[in-house]
Amino acid sequence: MPKIKPKRNNPVIDMTAMCDVSFLLLTFFILTAKFKPQSIVAVDVPTARSTTQIDNVITITLNKEGKAFISLKEKATRYAMLEQLGEKYGEYYPQAKALTQNQKEFFALTDTWGTPIEDMPRVLSMDGLEFKKYQEDVMPGIPFDSAQNQIASWVQAARYATEGKIKIGIKADKDAPVQNVKEIINRLKEKDIYRFLLITSLATSGDAAPAKAEGAE
Repeated sequence: MPKIKPKRNNPVIDMTAMCDVSFLLLTFFILTAKFKPQSIVAVDVPTARSTTQIDNVITITLNKEGKAFISLKEKATRYAMLEQLGEKYGEYYPQAKALTQNQKEFFALTDTWGTPIEDMPRVLSMDGLEFKKYQEDVMPGIPFDSAQNQIASWVQAARYATEGKIKIGIKADKDAPVQNVKEIINRLKEKDIYRFLLITSLATSGDAAPAKAEGAE
């Protein structure tokens, strides 16, 4: 008499829930990831043996040609800085005071700027492609000579916007003219700004980190 073989059912695994969870996690990581923005101003900063990491800083960057740029990480702070520039210095820079809401929002979207204040209305009216080309090829830098101390006006506006809580950093390319670095420091002193940081990279690893300048703060 032949043996009766019991009927076996193959198990079925429902993957629907697992797929849902996977896509939810993928969506979460995409929405919360913060990518490092491309640097508009490339500088090769000097190295230092000792560094101190800092946050909440407005950075004055000098490239190897000696042009000056300002950088701020927080969008809200950039917007408030521009507002304060028009409010506190509108008498000297009426172009900043006359900017439209859309132009101010456009300004707040970019973390690095190197445009003279009088040219801001034109630049902030550019379309995306025109503005990108301006950043890459034309951006002239912010004036910081004795006749036009615009760089210190931006720094002061940032201090007003943050109620004096922001720090000031100077990041100069190692090939930048030394005289230009001295000029930046002199322009800050004209506004009674005597506390600032010099930004270098760590000599052992090459990772950029702000370092306190000896005697600067």
